[in-house]
Amino acid sequence: MEYFLQENPNSDTLIVLFHGTGGNQYQLLPFSGALFPEANILSLQGNVGEGTERRFFAPLNHNALDRNDFSKHTEDFVEFWHSFIKEHNYQHIIFFGYSNGANFIIGLLEQGITNIDRVLLLHPSNLEYKITERYEHTSIIITSGSNDYLTVPGKIKALADELRPLFKEVQFELLDGGHELDEPEIEKLKTIL
Repeated sequence: MEYFLQENPNSDTLIVLFHGTGGNQYQLLPFSGALFPEANILSLQGNVGEGTERRFFAPLNHNALDRNDFSKHTEDFVEFWHSFIKEHNYQHIIFFGYSNGANFIIGLLEQGITNIDRVLLLHPSNLEYKITERYEHTSIIITSGSNDYLTVPGKIKALADELRPLFKEVQFELLDGGHELDEPEIEKLKTIL
């Protein structure tokens, strides 16, 4: 898995970035820099598709996941993560995903991935996930745009409600924009974090 690692020896926090469809390991760096300027950064690049189609798992088919493909990619990442985390020592770990990357993070939570303190799911889709693990030490922030053209905000709120019993805290934020990440969303997240 291709990734970009930027280390700050003065920080004990790691931000792990998962880009949206068509992005790359550099797409979310300006946003993470605005929110977590001192943190260590591990930014990943999806290995499915290329260019504007690059992503972390196969495209949806009739708005549904290819479960075999999704599980294969999430399992591969969990294996990578276990190796990576053994070689590094961080006190706080935050997973930050946008769109396809946010959906991928939820798949990692399905796999029971551990050691995550906080998860930021920006503009995910509700794809009938099956999380069975209880994450009593992990909090989640989920955002959706009221004018989102890819996901229905009501379904994302329903996702937040489904996740609430499984996590330490789940916060849902409905924003004025669409599916894109923009400055008002970053400013709102700054007030929450």
